[in-house]
Amino acid sequence: MTLRPTRPEDCAFVLAVERDPDNARHVGQWPAARHRACIDSPGWVHAIVEEAGVPVGYLVLQDADDPDGNLLLRRIAMARKGGGRGRAALILVMRYCFEVLGFHRLWLYVAEHNKRALRLYLGLGFVMEGTARECAAEGERRYSMHILSLLEREYRLQLATSRHRRGAGRGA
Repeated sequence: MTLRPTRPEDCAFVLAVERDPDNARHVGQWPAARHRACIDSPGWVHAIVEEAGVPVGYLVLQDADDPDGNLLLRRIAMARKGGGRGRAALILVMRYCFEVLGFHRLWLYVAEHNKRALRLYLGLGFVMEGTARECAAEGERRYSMHILSLLEREYRLQLATSRHRRGAGRGA
């Protein structure tokens, strides 16, 4: 799995992923013009997740120019669920954030009703920082968003621990 910058011609794919019924409840709905603006804006990273050269998802990172080292994972959405693709894509984002861009903290919001994503983030070492109560709206309904983050040192520790476990599993 790899990341590449989103090109304007990818917007149809991005919109299709975003509007897929499995994603629409959990991913904000942006018009194509807003995605195109992110592609060209400093401080934003808009990327396509590819598997064997085929687009399988997309992500948006905000505040890539933050002087305090905090990067917001604004959204991540996969075209197909299952098979560990979302997990693999999130690990790719973590690696990009800490190893390529050199950020101190990766953070995100997750809707309180998105239990699947919450389990994934917590399982990968993200820490719940709090809840922004009723900060989002869907029609007349309001809902809360959990705030989670992962620090660079937590990522490094997790990386070392998983390497240690893999080595121990091979009898090393």
